[in-house]
Amino acid sequence: MTDKVEKKSLNIRQWVRDRILFLAVGIFVVGGVGYIAAGKVLDNHSIWLHPVREFALLISLIGVISLGYEIFLRELTFNEYKEALQEIVNPDAVRLGIQGIYKNRSELAQATPFETLFKIVQEEVYIGGSSLLSISTASREMIKDKVLNGIKVRLLVMDPSSPVVDLITKQGGGRHTFRNEIKTSLLLLQKLHHEIAASNNLNKGELIVHSYDTIPSHSFISIDAQRSSGLIIADIGPYLGRSTPRPSMQVVNKKNGMFGYWKEMNDIMWENSKPVNMEVANTSTVDTKTLVLGSGTDTDYYDSESASWKKASICQMGSNWRGIKGGQWVWIREKVTKEEAITGSKKKLRLNFNLPCESDRSIRRAEMLLRSDNVCHISVNDVRLSQEYGGAEYPDPFIIDIDQYMHAGNNTIIFELVSYAKPDAKVSEDNPTGIIYRLHIEYC
Repeated sequence: MTDKVEKKSLNIRQWVRDRILFLAVGIFVVGGVGYIAAGKVLDNHSIWLHPVREFALLISLIGVISLGYEIFLRELTFNEYKEALQEIVNPDAVRLGIQGIYKNRSELAQATPFETLFKIVQEEVYIGGSSLLSISTASREMIKDKVLNGIKVRLLVMDPSSPVVDLITKQGGGRHTFRNEIKTSLLLLQKLHHEIAASNNLNKGELIVHSYDTIPSHSFISIDAQRSSGLIIADIGPYLGRSTPRPSMQVVNKKNGMFGYWKEMNDIMWENSKPVNMEVANTSTVDTKTLVLGSGTDTDYYDSESASWKKASICQMGSNWRGIKGGQWVWIREKVTKEEAITGSKKKLRLNFNLPCESDRSIRRAEMLLRSDNVCHISVNDVRLSQEYGGAEYPDPFIIDIDQYMHAGNNTIIFELVSYAKPDAKVSEDNPTGIIYRLHIEYC
């Protein structure tokens, strides 16, 4: 009986908290109605008239004060308490302007989605990395939209002809596809540049691409670095060709904090770079065109309860999982439940896309890079591939040639992701599951 009473009380508090603004207005209205009604119901010479009116006025004032507090003061007071508590609990992080440190890109994407960063930009976006393939694929439409709306976008990539690219590729764990990733990214950025140039928008900003020929000190995303509201997300450590996840740091513009250090490092990389000629090739006249698709929010999963396809979610990475440039680890939710970790699971995901070529013969190459945990079975346009694919922790991802299964027009790739049971799992993190891929198609 006691448990039921406590549960009911908790629900009432939650109900009141969710409707506090309406209750404040209601209290004000009740007090006002009581004040007006007192003069009409009670006689003017009654000894109760003034006490009732004063009480009604008091009720009305309580409603006004509550309403003002909820609208103007509560959020301000909460933020002040929050800042004070942060300075007590973690004074160094607050002093240095550190908003968060994330162990990998997947964790960062869950905390601060790229869409959120692009919403807050007011003047400039400056992004630096090795190939920026994920930027030129998954984020190209956001970049295009921002440039067309007057935002300046600076992108910094490695020079594919630099000897450093060979050095990174040859060193332990380097990917043999690294140079092609950079070239593909530059080709896609050239195409994006031409699309922006063809726009008649008079208020559009700039898309500027530079390249550098040294080992990058770090990768970063800088938002409005010249403003007091500036934000920088930087990977901690250089990129050396490995797909091992690197931690990231998010900092805000605070005096004598880490923001100034990262801003200076970013500026040095730009000063030592050179412009990329975005007019080298007009993509409308090039025989071979490229389509690059990566796992992310464009991936769907099949919901058996509603018998419908829904958007997949970026999921938490396993401790030893590796990534693929241009893709993100996805599953049906952010993470498995404890029960799913123990019993295992089998889920179906898919990628739908349109290939804008005239015939199947126009498809020159279709190559998919893939990792999954535990294993994945693939069907391309209703043709099931015989092999199963895993490799979440492998140094190199699976490379799958699927050009023979591609069609001009609409295409569908189905991923049947199987997570094996782990009866001794104590928490969901003991048996994570997910899939990451990147599809590269060349056609004419």
